[in-house]
Order: sequence, then C-alpha cells, then structure tokens
Amino acid sequence: MSDADRIVEFLYEVGQLKRLPRAGWLFAGVQHPESVAAHSFRVGVLSYAIAVQEGANPDRAATLGLFHDVPETRIGDIPYVGKLYVDVKMAPEAVAADQVRHLPAPLAAHIEQLVAEHESAKSDDFTPEARCSRDADKLELLLQAREYQAAGITKMERFIQTMRASVVTDTGKALMESALRIVPSEWWEAFGRR
Repeated sequence: MSDADRIVEFLYEVGQLKRLPRAGWLFAGVQHPESVAAHSFRVGVLSYAIAVQEGANPDRAATLGLFHDVPETRIGDIPYVGKLYVDVKMAPEAVAADQVRHLPAPLAAHIEQLVAEHESAKSDDFTPEARCSRDADKLELLLQAREYQAAGITKMERFIQTMRASVVTDTGKALMESALRIVPSEWWEAFGRR
C-alpha cells in the first residue's frame, strides 16, 4: 500500500466526523445536532482569532482546533453524562497514535503532536496555543448553545453556564461576554437595517 493510499484511508476515517452528531445536544432535545466536523471547523476559526488577540501563534492554534476531535472517529462523541459510566481506557492521544500508525511517519508524528498539545491544556504543562484551542472548544459550544436557544430549544442554559466557568484567556472571556449579549442573528439582521 502506498503512502497516498494510507493518507486517503485516514481521510475517509476523518470524514466520519461529518456524520457523527455531537451527542450532548441530543439530551437537550436537539433533533438534528451539529456534527463533530462542524464543531471542529468553528473551533479552528475561533482558535485562530483568540490566538491573534492573545499574541500566540494563530496558525498553530487553528490547527490544534481543527484536529482536536479526530480521535472521536474511533471512540465517538461521549457526552458528559456518558463519561460518568463509560470507562474509556485510551486517552485521546493514544487513540490518535493508533489512528495514524500506518501514515507516513512525519505526518503521523504531526497529527499525534497536535492532539497531544490540545489535550495538554487540561494540565499545567500547556502551550499558549493549546490554551487558545481549548478556550475555543468551550466557546464554540457556548455559541452553538446560544444558536439552539435562539431557535427555540429551551434546555440550553446548563450548557451555557458550564462553559462560562471553563474559559480562561482574557480574549476568550471577552468573546464569551459578547456572545452572551449579542443575539446569534445579529450578523445578518444588520444587513436589513442598512
């Protein structure tokens, strides 16, 4: 099997994230929740924005955000309630290592490092980019909860409040306060007022 074949197999696996729903939203009554891939896209954009404002490397932070949920192709998106009952033996870093073991070594090493660096924000040994990516992960959930709330889904306050306590960067906190104040439709309603 060629390197190109192995990369394409990995890309097909990553494509599963486009079909994998974010499971926590199902508990709140969201009929057709966003996919993990849709979440990861906005985490990447948010990571970039936060990193620019925080003086971190925006390209690195965005890449961390983009790759942070790749292990979920193997373990799924386990919601908070599920984590209380499911004993996941492998950390995301170990799952990523298994996912990329057949890829060309340089590519595999990069992907393993991305997942490990994003996960490092949960410890005391983190890079500024990992902190930006982790904040983006939390803020993206808050933004999505606000969007679902605006669409009439009523059980969003718990998600919003949980994320409020998770954001640590100054930029992330400022973005969070703006997200709580600005209605999700404001960006396009402004066009109608012009």
